[in-house]
Amino acid sequence: MNQRDFRVLILYEWKSGKNASAAARNINAAFGNDAVNERTVRRWYQKFETGDESFGNEPRGRPELSINDDHLKLAVEEKPRTTGR
Repeated sequence: MNQRDFRVLILYEWKSGKNASAAARNINAAFGNDAVNERTVRRWYQKFETGDESFGNEPRGRPELSINDDHLKLAVEEKPRTTGR
């Protein structure tokens, strides 16, 4: 099963009125002890409670780079034997 399938099961358990720990136990009983983590189920429950029943991941974005590529290139050209440490 893929992640989307497990998220559908979590939504089903949420709509059935089960709490997160019971949902995790039920899913793990059916698909193996490591199928879902209770913390993950709680996070998805919180998402569903806000009205968002989509199964996609939220974009996390990337942090801005703190170094300019041009400065790095100049530094390497000046001292090519310098290591990155």
